[in-house]
Amino acid sequence: MFAQILEISLMCGGLVLLVVGYRRNHRNLMLAAALLLMAFGTLQDFGRGVIDGYQQADARTL
Repeated sequence: MFAQILEISLMCGGLVLLVVGYRRNHRNLMLAAALLLMAFGTLQDFGRGVIDGYQQADARTL
């Protein structure tokens, strides 16, 4: 549930920054929008990878 809310907020924030950056011709806002939209697309896969790696870790204490 939390991941879905986070993904939707990243997508909305990225789209808003993209529109505002394009209208005002601000490259930094458009860069921030691109980073947010990239994070939106990869957040779920990244989380699954971290969880799978943690579960399969065979680290032992010395």
